[in-house]
Amino acid sequence: MRLVSTGSIGLALVVTSLGAQAPRAAAGREDAKWAAPGSPLKDRFVGTWKLANIERRNASGEVIEPTSAASADRTGYLIYGASGYMAVSIMPVGRKKYAGAQPTDDEAKAAISGYAAYFGTFTINEADSSVTHHLQGSLNPGMASEQKRIFEFVGNRLTLRPPAASNGDQSRLTWERVADLPDMSAEHRRFVGFWKLVSNERRDENRELVSSNEGQTGYIIYTSAGFMMVHMMQPNRKAYAGAQPTPDEARRALRTYANYFGPFYVHETDGYVVHDQVGTLNVGRNGPSPQQRFYRIVGNRLVLQPPPTNTPDGHVLQGTITWERVGGDAGTR
Repeated sequence: MRLVSTGSIGLALVVTSLGAQAPRAAAGREDAKWAAPGSPLKDRFVGTWKLANIERRNASGEVIEPTSAASADRTGYLIYGASGYMAVSIMPVGRKKYAGAQPTDDEAKAAISGYAAYFGTFTINEADSSVTHHLQGSLNPGMASEQKRIFEFVGNRLTLRPPAASNGDQSRLTWERVADLPDMSAEHRRFVGFWKLVSNERRDENRELVSSNEGQTGYIIYTSAGFMMVHMMQPNRKAYAGAQPTPDEARRALRTYANYFGPFYVHETDGYVVHDQVGTLNVGRNGPSPQQRFYRIVGNRLVLQPPPTNTPDGHVLQGTITWERVGGDAGTR
């Protein structure tokens, strides 16, 4: 059996390659529909989930080996918001940084192999025990925009099953709920929720615009479990020409999609938040894992600024990313 990335939650354990590319994920979809407000079932989804197990079973329900190794080789998180938004990141462990400043052909393909990341909204169908993820963006630019999963809750675990393959084989991903922080401060709680990207720009010391990411979309998510996740995607991405990306297509995917996840810590007195990246798509990233961001929350907008940087010709550049809260996630579990 070979591990490859399908770019979906049904992800990672397949016997063959992707096959024909699915329709491109629908970008910019804004409908956030879900089970009726107050639904006990919807409430069971809302929260932060850590990947606990991956296995694959045949049409008879028998487990296909290997399973334990596959689970140990993946780490990931799934977030459902009370506002009806969702996001997921799954990353192989033990990924290696690039030898140089830019990835080689093999390094580029290895960097996205087995890595899954996407974001969007979700709806629940209680009649057939399914949840559907409606994609607004995905690392795999050819991933189908509708991702249906059969769900099962057992205690604090959630198992999701994508549609079975033509031979009856089916993946099962089991997630374990991450408990909320027991002592989250009021300032900490102001961050909790899904925030949609509004603008991403850099200005010099004279406040003149140096660069901006027009058309970029994405979300930053903070949860009551003290966890955060970022998805940022450039516009006009093209699906892979074949079942698997070429080295150039892999590089393009890495350049046009940003994803990282981990705990976050609010330093209220000094006005900054720390993103502790335990996982990131950018395996070649330089610099320390913790990312400091000075913040302002004004109304329903969150403004994040990394420390200023100096250019070789002596200019000081300041990046600013502005986000806008979606829905009513603040304070949810």
